[in-house]
Amino acid sequence: MLRYIFSILLFFVFSFQLMAQKTDEKKKDGWEITGIKIGMDVGRFSNFLFKPEQTSYAGSLDVGFNNKYFIIAEAGYSEINLDRDNYNYISDGTFYKIGLDYNMLKKYPTDFLGAGFRFAYSTLEHSANNIRFESEHWGSYYTEKESETNQTMWLEASFGLKGEIFKNVYFGWSAIIKVRFYGGTDDKFQPYDIPGFGKAANSISIGANYFIYYQIPFNRK
Repeated sequence: MLRYIFSILLFFVFSFQLMAQKTDEKKKDGWEITGIKIGMDVGRFSNFLFKPEQTSYAGSLDVGFNNKYFIIAEAGYSEINLDRDNYNYISDGTFYKIGLDYNMLKKYPTDFLGAGFRFAYSTLEHSANNIRFESEHWGSYYTEKESETNQTMWLEASFGLKGEIFKNVYFGWSAIIKVRFYGGTDDKFQPYDIPGFGKAANSISIGANYFIYYQIPFNRK
Protein backbone atom coordinates (compact mmCIF):
# COMPACT_ATOMS: atom_id res chain seq x y z
CA MET A 1 0.00 0.00 0.00
CA LEU A 2 2.81 2.44 0.86
CA ARG A 3 4.32 1.83 -2.58
CA TYR A 4 1.07 2.90 -4.26
CA ILE A 5 0.78 6.04 -2.12
CA PHE A 6 4.24 7.29 -3.05
CA SER A 7 3.72 6.29 -6.71
CA ILE A 8 0.69 8.60 -6.78
CA LEU A 9 2.68 11.40 -5.12
CA LEU A 10 5.52 11.06 -7.62
CA PHE A 11 3.04 11.09 -10.50
CA PHE A 12 1.64 14.43 -9.32
CA VAL A 13 5.14 15.83 -8.79
CA PHE A 14 6.28 15.10 -12.34
CA SER A 15 2.95 16.26 -13.77
CA PHE A 16 3.30 19.64 -12.08
CA GLN A 17 6.92 19.85 -13.24
CA LEU A 18 5.85 19.43 -16.86
CA MET A 19 3.09 21.98 -16.45
CA ALA A 20 5.50 24.50 -14.95
CA GLN A 21 8.07 23.99 -17.70
CA LYS A 22 5.46 24.79 -20.34
CA THR A 23 4.28 28.03 -18.78
CA ASP A 24 5.03 31.35 -20.49
CA GLU A 25 7.22 34.09 -19.10
CA LYS A 26 6.23 34.92 -15.55
CA LYS A 27 4.19 38.03 -14.85
CA LYS A 28 4.69 39.95 -11.66
CA ASP A 29 0.99 40.21 -10.95
CA GLY A 30 0.04 36.78 -12.28
CA TRP A 31 -0.27 33.38 -10.70
CA GLU A 32 2.81 31.20 -10.93
CA ILE A 33 4.00 27.97 -9.41
CA THR A 34 6.84 28.91 -7.06
CA GLY A 35 7.58 25.59 -5.43
CA ILE A 36 6.66 21.92 -5.15
CA LYS A 37 7.43 19.97 -2.01
CA ILE A 38 7.09 16.27 -1.28
CA GLY A 39 7.04 15.27 2.36
CA MET A 40 6.97 12.39 4.81
CA ASP A 41 5.35 12.40 8.24
CA VAL A 42 8.30 11.46 10.46
CA GLY A 43 6.25 11.84 13.63
CA ARG A 44 4.55 8.54 12.87
CA PHE A 45 7.77 6.65 13.46
CA SER A 46 7.25 7.29 17.18
CA ASN A 47 4.57 4.59 17.01
CA PHE A 48 7.33 2.01 17.24
CA LEU A 49 7.86 3.20 20.83
CA PHE A 50 4.50 4.50 22.01
CA LYS A 51 2.00 2.52 19.89
CA PRO A 52 3.72 -0.77 19.01
CA GLU A 53 0.39 -2.26 17.93
CA GLN A 54 0.13 0.30 15.11
CA THR A 55 2.15 0.75 11.92
CA SER A 56 1.38 3.83 9.85
CA TYR A 57 2.89 5.95 7.10
CA ALA A 58 1.89 9.24 5.49
CA GLY A 59 3.18 11.41 2.67
CA SER A 60 2.27 14.81 1.29
CA LEU A 61 2.55 16.98 -1.79
CA ASP A 62 2.20 20.75 -1.77
CA VAL A 63 2.24 23.10 -4.73
CA GLY A 64 2.90 26.76 -3.95
CA PHE A 65 1.60 29.73 -5.90
CA ASN A 66 3.42 33.06 -5.49
CA ASN A 67 4.88 31.68 -2.22
CA LYS A 68 1.54 32.59 -0.67
CA TYR A 69 -1.09 29.96 -1.44
CA PHE A 70 -0.53 26.21 -1.40
CA ILE A 71 -2.61 23.32 -2.65
CA ILE A 72 -2.03 20.40 -0.30
CA ALA A 73 -2.63 16.68 -0.87
CA GLU A 74 -1.87 14.01 1.72
CA ALA A 75 -2.27 10.25 1.81
CA GLY A 76 -1.45 7.57 4.34
CA TYR A 77 -1.82 3.98 5.44
CA SER A 78 -2.40 2.48 8.88
CA GLU A 79 -2.38 -1.09 10.17
CA ILE A 80 -3.26 -2.25 13.69
CA ASN A 81 -2.75 -5.63 15.33
CA LEU A 82 -3.92 -5.41 18.92
CA ASP A 83 -3.50 -8.46 21.16
CA ARG A 84 -5.37 -8.61 24.44
CA ASP A 85 -6.05 -11.43 26.90
CA ASN A 86 -9.63 -11.83 25.72
CA TYR A 87 -9.50 -10.79 22.04
CA ASN A 88 -7.33 -9.98 19.03
CA TYR A 89 -8.22 -6.94 16.89
CA ILE A 90 -6.93 -6.35 13.35
CA SER A 91 -7.49 -3.39 11.03
CA ASP A 92 -5.92 -1.79 8.00
CA GLY A 93 -6.97 1.28 6.11
CA THR A 94 -6.02 4.39 4.17
CA PHE A 95 -6.78 8.09 4.36
CA TYR A 96 -6.67 10.98 1.90
CA LYS A 97 -6.71 14.74 2.50
CA ILE A 98 -6.88 17.73 0.21
CA GLY A 99 -6.92 21.40 1.10
CA LEU A 100 -5.28 24.83 1.05
CA ASP A 101 -2.65 26.63 3.13
CA TYR A 102 -2.02 30.37 3.36
CA ASN A 103 1.46 31.76 4.15
CA MET A 104 1.47 34.82 6.42
CA LEU A 105 5.20 35.49 6.05
CA LYS A 106 6.46 38.28 3.80
CA LYS A 107 10.03 38.81 4.96
CA TYR A 108 11.05 35.15 4.54
CA PRO A 109 9.14 33.96 1.47
CA THR A 110 10.84 30.56 1.24
CA ASP A 111 9.63 29.64 4.76
CA PHE A 112 6.07 29.20 5.93
CA LEU A 113 4.03 30.35 8.90
CA GLY A 114 0.33 30.14 8.37
CA ALA A 115 -3.01 28.41 8.53
CA GLY A 116 -4.89 25.93 6.42
CA PHE A 117 -7.86 23.63 6.13
CA ARG A 118 -8.43 20.12 4.79
CA PHE A 119 -11.20 17.81 3.72
CA ALA A 120 -10.34 14.24 4.71
CA TYR A 121 -11.67 10.78 3.89
CA SER A 122 -10.73 7.43 5.38
CA THR A 123 -11.72 3.83 4.79
CA LEU A 124 -10.72 0.76 6.79
CA GLU A 125 -11.37 -2.96 7.12
CA HIS A 126 -11.39 -4.36 10.64
CA SER A 127 -12.12 -7.66 12.35
CA ALA A 128 -11.69 -9.40 15.71
CA ASN A 129 -11.03 -13.01 16.64
CA ASN A 130 -10.32 -15.14 19.69
CA ILE A 131 -13.00 -13.17 21.54
CA ARG A 132 -13.38 -14.94 24.86
CA PHE A 133 -16.55 -14.97 26.94
CA GLU A 134 -16.99 -16.39 30.42
CA SER A 135 -20.16 -18.25 31.39
CA GLU A 136 -21.12 -19.66 34.78
CA HIS A 137 -22.79 -22.62 33.10
CA TRP A 138 -20.66 -23.25 30.01
CA GLY A 139 -17.27 -21.95 31.08
CA SER A 140 -15.08 -20.12 28.57
CA TYR A 141 -15.97 -20.04 24.90
CA TYR A 142 -14.61 -18.14 21.89
CA THR A 143 -16.14 -16.34 18.95
CA GLU A 144 -15.07 -13.88 16.26
CA LYS A 145 -16.27 -10.78 14.45
CA GLU A 146 -16.09 -10.95 10.67
CA SER A 147 -14.40 -8.21 8.68
CA GLU A 148 -16.38 -5.02 8.20
CA THR A 149 -15.77 -1.81 6.26
CA ASN A 150 -15.95 1.59 7.90
CA GLN A 151 -15.79 4.95 6.12
CA THR A 152 -15.24 8.34 7.74
CA MET A 153 -15.13 11.97 6.61
CA TRP A 154 -13.96 14.99 8.57
CA LEU A 155 -12.70 18.57 8.27
CA GLU A 156 -9.43 19.91 9.61
CA ALA A 157 -8.09 23.34 10.54
CA SER A 158 -4.36 23.73 11.10
CA PHE A 159 -1.73 26.26 12.08
CA GLY A 160 1.92 25.50 11.47
CA LEU A 161 5.34 26.37 10.16
CA LYS A 162 7.95 25.11 7.71
CA GLY A 163 11.57 26.17 7.77
CA GLU A 164 14.50 25.37 5.51
CA ILE A 165 17.12 23.41 7.48
CA PHE A 166 19.34 22.53 4.50
CA LYS A 167 19.18 23.63 0.89
CA ASN A 168 15.80 22.45 -0.45
CA VAL A 169 15.16 20.41 2.73
CA TYR A 170 12.50 21.63 5.15
CA PHE A 171 11.16 20.66 8.54
CA GLY A 172 7.51 21.35 9.28
CA TRP A 173 5.27 21.22 12.30
CA SER A 174 1.55 21.91 12.62
CA ALA A 175 -1.19 21.79 15.24
CA ILE A 176 -4.47 20.36 13.96
CA ILE A 177 -8.08 20.21 15.08
CA LYS A 178 -10.26 17.62 13.34
CA VAL A 179 -14.06 17.54 13.35
CA ARG A 180 -15.76 14.38 12.13
CA PHE A 181 -19.07 14.82 10.31
CA TYR A 182 -19.68 11.41 8.72
CA GLY A 183 -19.17 7.78 9.75
CA GLY A 184 -16.53 6.41 12.07
CA THR A 185 -18.99 4.98 14.58
CA ASP A 186 -20.72 1.63 14.89
CA ASP A 187 -22.72 0.59 17.95
CA LYS A 188 -22.06 -3.08 17.26
CA PHE A 189 -18.40 -2.95 16.18
CA GLN A 190 -16.55 0.28 16.89
CA PRO A 191 -13.19 0.84 15.13
CA TYR A 192 -10.23 1.10 17.46
CA ASP A 193 -8.59 3.89 15.46
CA ILE A 194 -9.54 5.78 12.28
CA PRO A 195 -6.56 6.23 9.92
CA GLY A 196 -5.60 9.89 9.75
CA PHE A 197 -8.13 10.92 12.40
CA GLY A 198 -7.54 9.09 15.67
CA LYS A 199 -9.80 7.43 18.23
CA ALA A 200 -13.19 6.55 16.77
CA ALA A 201 -14.91 7.28 20.09
CA ASN A 202 -14.17 11.00 19.65
CA SER A 203 -15.99 13.29 17.22
CA ILE A 204 -13.30 15.96 17.69
CA SER A 205 -9.61 15.14 17.65
CA ILE A 206 -6.68 17.44 18.40
CA GLY A 207 -3.14 16.56 17.41
CA ALA A 208 0.08 17.57 15.71
CA ASN A 209 2.25 16.30 12.91
CA TYR A 210 5.93 16.56 12.03
CA PHE A 211 7.07 16.45 8.41
CA ILE A 212 10.34 16.45 6.52
CA TYR A 213 10.01 17.98 3.04
CA TYR A 214 12.12 18.11 -0.08
CA GLN A 215 11.51 21.03 -2.43
CA ILE A 216 12.05 20.26 -6.09
CA PRO A 217 14.61 22.91 -7.17
CA PHE A 218 12.93 24.69 -10.03
CA ASN A 219 11.35 28.12 -10.40
CA ARG A 220 12.38 28.86 -6.83
CA LYS A 221 12.15 32.37 -5.41
